[in-house]
Amino acid sequence: MTPVARKRLVNESPTGPFAEGYVFPWPEAAVPPFGAMTCCISPGEECEPDQHNQHEIAFIYRGDGQIIVGGEAWHVSQGDVVFIPRNVEHTFSNADPDRDFAFFSVWWPREEPHDNADDG
Repeated sequence: MTPVARKRLVNESPTGPFAEGYVFPWPEAAVPPFGAMTCCISPGEECEPDQHNQHEIAFIYRGDGQIIVGGEAWHVSQGDVVFIPRNVEHTFSNADPDRDFAFFSVWWPREEPHDNADDG
């Protein structure tokens, strides 16, 4: 069994206004209880508003941007970590005219529950 799965995040670049890539464990691993993806937003672009029945944490690893969570805007930059509560609308944007804005997002549970019961 492979003990480590490797994915380079520093070379992700969008081919359009927004690019995303889901991150999965190696083929022999059990399905994890969380989902994970990399996201990259081109200069001056934004992603569509999102809302789901899962908690989410975004780790900003490149650039400067803005996140709007529940109608409140926050400036974020490389090194910031943002928690997004379940069922709260949120969106990310990149106001930088010259540089991509990128983050790694983890959410749980992996599959969106169809009820509103709190799962941690």
